[in-house]
This record gives sequence, structure tokens and C-alpha cells, in this order.
Amino acid sequence: MKILVVGCGKVGSEIARDLAGSREVDALIAMDASSHNLKLLRKSVPRKLRTVKLSISQKPRFHALLGKVDLVCGALPGRLGFDLMSETVKAGRDTVDISYTPRDAFLLQRKAKEGGSRVVPQCGVAPGFTNMCVGDASRQLDKMMSVEVFVGGLPEKPQPPLNYRIVFSLEDVVNEYSRPVQVIEEGKRKKVEALSGGGLTSFPGVGKLEYFLTDGLGSLPRSYPRTREMHEFTLRYPGHADMMQTLRVLGFFERKPVRVGGVVVEPRQLSIELLRGAMSKGSPEDFLALRVDVKGMSSGKRIRLRYQLLDHYDRKSGVSAMARTTAYPCTSVALLMGRGEIKETGIVTPEKIAQDPRLFRYVLARLAERGVRMKMAMLS
Repeated sequence: MKILVVGCGKVGSEIARDLAGSREVDALIAMDASSHNLKLLRKSVPRKLRTVKLSISQKPRFHALLGKVDLVCGALPGRLGFDLMSETVKAGRDTVDISYTPRDAFLLQRKAKEGGSRVVPQCGVAPGFTNMCVGDASRQLDKMMSVEVFVGGLPEKPQPPLNYRIVFSLEDVVNEYSRPVQVIEEGKRKKVEALSGGGLTSFPGVGKLEYFLTDGLGSLPRSYPRTREMHEFTLRYPGHADMMQTLRVLGFFERKPVRVGGVVVEPRQLSIELLRGAMSKGSPEDFLALRVDVKGMSSGKRIRLRYQLLDHYDRKSGVSAMARTTAYPCTSVALLMGRGEIKETGIVTPEKIAQDPRLFRYVLARLAERGVRMKMAMLS
């Protein structure tokens, strides 16, 4: 396989490192607009790697690069993810993308089908791996009644007052706190405010955490529209949501520019830069807590399927839990795609892939080999 990784930040760099370690990958090209990101990557991936400083806006050069590879792994910020998939579909290249993009990837369905390419959107940890868990559960149930997803990446040693440290794109973190949330309630799809629907929960190995609604279901409401209840919650240390809600209500996450002393400022961009300093404090050690609860009917009985994962910062490699749990579902699906195991063309959701137990077992096995171990239980 010849693979192009687009975006080499905290997660994209781990996607590149993981693929470089695979015998099935003959050549790897890493592309980023930042020379600094590429320099760091070259230090940690000495073999198989070629780096290219390039932006997807430089379309002639980008399409020339696409012509040299078999498939693409996208790891750009959410605002660029849809544009990347649009260009790879035009080029007829298979793509696995992790971006938290607000635009519906199914808008590319017709072109992808016509070109015979495959696109797996939002294939990180959440949405992505959480969707795979729901896909696996749907296979085991006669009827799926409710889905609740809880997931969060947090510092092992929180620094007050925010008690949060950046573990992926800060721009996308702010998107989580401000983007309308799609849910299913009482059998109806609707949108509610981010940061609402909060509460407290206890997570084994961690303790008490708060949860609140964010827009992380991805394609699940489209895939399972008959589910009566469906929510995705972000996990944080207690008190964090109230602070972010205050900023949101006061307009700090608004995109509409305001004039201050003769200077035009976008509140959202200013807030991101101010939060960057506050959310970069402390040590890099983090953990990723994930729980997916799916309730339904099987052989006339009510059951609950629980998928639970707790991953920690890898001190040996210096790779965060968020990067590990986001990168490895992406790389696993990319290898399946490169082998020809994913045969359907067009937009292929992570949950659709996991409905094949053989493919889901492959993803779980690759994660386990890297120390990311899922616990699954069936509860009456």
C-alpha cells in the first residue's frame, strides 16, 4: 500500500507512525502546512516516510500527490475535513477521515459512487470507534431502543481552574462546546444546545466525572433512525461545563466580529487564543474514558450491552491516550480498506463496518496489540 496522511498534528502524527510500522504499507507520505509538525514527525519515523509541506488549498500540487497513492488518511481540523474528502473523491481516492466536520459527508455520496471510491468519515474515537461499538450492538439485538455514549480525554493531573488540557485541536474543542447537538428523544430527531443535559457519573478507575451533551453521534441517527433515545455526552472534571457555558452565553464563542476601541475582533478566535494558554498548563499525561451503553431486545428479553475503555498516556513513546484511541481505529480501517476488505463504494460509516463481526474483531485486535483494550459486557 501507498498511503498519504494529510495533517500531522497530535493525532495525525500518530496515524503516520502507526502505519509506518505496518508491513502492509510500502510507502508513506505525510503532508502538512507546518514545517514544524513535519520536522517532529521525521524524527520519530525514520523509515518509509516522505514529508511534503503543502496545503489542500494548493489544488494542482495536491492532486498530483493524490495520483501517487492508493488511499488517504485525513487528520485535519473539522473546518477543513469536508474539503479534504471532496478533493479525494474528485481524484477517485479511497479515504479514511477523522475530522470533526459539521458538514454531512453523505453530500459526497453520488460522486463517490460514480468514481468507485470509498470514504469512511468521522473515523476517530468519537465519533468513530464509539459508532463501531453501536454497530456491533445492533448486530446482536433484534431491536435497539436506546444508545448512550460517554467519552472524554482528560489530564491525569488537572490544573485548576479549568481542569482541562488540550489533547486535540482546540478549535474543535470549542466546536464541541458551541455546535448544536443532534439527538434522538422519544423517537424524534432534533437539535439541542451543547453543554446541556448535564449530570454526574462514576467511571471505574477514575472516579466522579461530569457529563454534558455534545455533537458526537456522527452518522448514528441516520443509520438507526428508529432508535427511541440516542445521546452523546462529553466527560470532564466537575465544574468545567459551567465555566464553558458562561463563556458561551456571554458570546465568547461567537463568530460575528465586534469592534473594540477601533479594532475589529472575532470573539471566537480571541477566546481560542486566550484558552490556548490556560489549556496548555500542566504535564502531558492524560487518559481517555469511554463507555457506550446500548439497550434493546434480544429473543424477547431486555438487555443492555456495555462497551467500556480506559486508556492512559504512553510514557515510553510520549503519545497521548487521545492520540492513541483516535489514531488506531483510523489506521485499522485504512488497512482493511487497502486490503480490499471494505467492498462497498461511496460513504461507508464506521458502524456499517462493525456490523461485520470479523472486521470489528480485527479493529479490536489491533487496538489490543497497542495496549488499548475494550471491555464488553451483556447485562440483563
